[in-house]
Amino acid sequence: MFVSVSRRYGTCGRWRASPSVVVKARSPNREATAAGGKPRPSSEPKTKSGRVASHSQRKVKARRSVARKYKSGLSSSRHGGGNAPPFEVVQECDVLVLGSGVAGMTCALEAAEAGLRAAIVTKAEASEGSTKYAQGGVAAVMTDPGGGPVDRRGAGDPRDSVSRHVEDTMSAGCFLNDREAVEIMCREGPAQVDMLRKIGVTFTEDAGSATGLHLVREGGHSHSRVVHAADATGAAMMRALVKRAAQHPNVSLHENHFALDLLTMPLANGEGVGCYGCDAICAETGDLCRFVSKCTVVATGGCGQIYPSTTNPVVATGDGIAMAARAGAAVEDMEFIQFHPTSLYDPARRCSLGALGSVFLVSEAVRGAGATLRNLAGEAFMAGYDPRGDLAPRDVVARGIYDQMRLHGGDHVYLDATHLSRERAEEEFPHISRNVRERLGLEISQDWIPVVPAQHYACGGILTNTEGETTVRGLYAIGEAARTGVHGANRLASNSLLEGLVFGRRSVLNAIDYVVGVHPLDLEAATHACPGPLTFPREAQHLGVATASAGDAEAADLVQRIQRTMWSRCGILRNDKDLAAGLRELEAITREIEVELKESGCRSLEQAEALNMATVASLVMSGAAEREASAGLHHNVDKPPTARQLATAASREPAAVGAADK
Repeated sequence: MFVSVSRRYGTCGRWRASPSVVVKARSPNREATAAGGKPRPSSEPKTKSGRVASHSQRKVKARRSVARKYKSGLSSSRHGGGNAPPFEVVQECDVLVLGSGVAGMTCALEAAEAGLRAAIVTKAEASEGSTKYAQGGVAAVMTDPGGGPVDRRGAGDPRDSVSRHVEDTMSAGCFLNDREAVEIMCREGPAQVDMLRKIGVTFTEDAGSATGLHLVREGGHSHSRVVHAADATGAAMMRALVKRAAQHPNVSLHENHFALDLLTMPLANGEGVGCYGCDAICAETGDLCRFVSKCTVVATGGCGQIYPSTTNPVVATGDGIAMAARAGAAVEDMEFIQFHPTSLYDPARRCSLGALGSVFLVSEAVRGAGATLRNLAGEAFMAGYDPRGDLAPRDVVARGIYDQMRLHGGDHVYLDATHLSRERAEEEFPHISRNVRERLGLEISQDWIPVVPAQHYACGGILTNTEGETTVRGLYAIGEAARTGVHGANRLASNSLLEGLVFGRRSVLNAIDYVVGVHPLDLEAATHACPGPLTFPREAQHLGVATASAGDAEAADLVQRIQRTMWSRCGILRNDKDLAAGLRELEAITREIEVELKESGCRSLEQAEALNMATVASLVMSGAAEREASAGLHHNVDKPPTARQLATAASREPAAVGAADK
């Protein structure tokens, strides 16, 4: 469902888009037209000589007016004085990428190769993020090493094809996907895998395969098509991408910079607003930094920390989605939150409410290798929920586990993989074997593994078209932060890394044309624009409030309330009463934060994260409350699936799972 929070933030020039329309970005210097699309009539502005001003003269005049307006507005801001921006550093670039995962890195490198100046702003170290922890691989129908059309039958499985990958993806998403986006992703994916191999990613090989790659099957896939690097594919990808970005002369990397708000201004032609970068604060020094760019790409990942238990790293607080929502960008399908069925249940390391943390993921591939889910009584139970048993889609398995926990009064179930020999377990699942051994002292080939569902992935996000454009001009979104339409109501395993690779590249192809039309005066105006609603008072920047060294107890309490509300009101199973109550609770939390920000500005990064988490949590809750029928990951007991959705679910082929998971 479409949800917007832009009305809450009444910043001049921000707007709310139509729920069903993706506005294609136009060049900012496009001729202004009156309502109805016709050229402006006889009241044309004139030059000093009395002649009717040319289009270019009018555009320059409008831009100068905007620049004067924002310089003037800055002088009255509490964040600075005169015409000097309240920033220690102002960086200019062609493409600003917020986030350094697979999508953001791919985008920045593609832009750099095209000759554009790319700046990457990332919240922690460049390698930190969800991509790093992806155990599985990239789903792609690979051709032989010599090339050839990607829609011919894959070399890994003679029966496979891109069209089959498309149908598997559509089926997993309950056919609520955007078919055009799915076809693009599946068709262009193999070339992106080849790109990774060229820059040094070492995937698991198979000498008997025509491609030289070991391709495996996963849940929901009808054929073997997942390229992987043992059970730590994401880490292998990030090592190569970060190294490549660090060596490229057209890429500048800004680590440990927390993005506060997007920099938006009314377009000179009066047709909405444009995005020209963002404001950020350095977490190490407390310096405020303004990044002025011709186009901005949000690749900040998901929002897993809004739940008390998540496989997402601590940086996944939904910052990019929240910033885009405050800027007026459309956000859609946030109710489709994927809970992975089998995170490791570790009482000693469970995430406590209010504290950001993550749990360890036990790959779906372990079930694909024959492992069985058992309840506390030792009974295998999944056959009672779905004919596919332990190999059912993630949403079905997660609900089955949740039900068994309720019936038996436990807080976990078991994954029985004792049919595996120790040698096979170490060969196929070295990362998992080591972590289970170190954390719990268990051997997966000898002991039952305690597991429990945990938040894993957000299928919705900032609404985009197939070129990454959002409803705000000059603003793009890719990766988990974006709603490209490829996932629908449920993500197919191993399509997340694929999505980041494909749309990270496609966004640049569009941006190359867009940046050409950005006028220098637009960038000058952006340099002097007033900060957004989330920023730090100038007098507090160097007093340590920007760092997390001392912690923020009040912000931690807010986060605890958000997490408690999300799990109790908007978890695996939902109902109308809880969703309505959850919306009221989140509204109260958001109001508290906004009052403090209005009175004294932001006091800590934790408080900034709390605002972003409250914003994104509200988007998830609102989407869930507004959706009229259950589908995929969204299961509202008061609004069952439609007859069409039930018929679609019944017609799905049994899932097959293999040796990778993401």
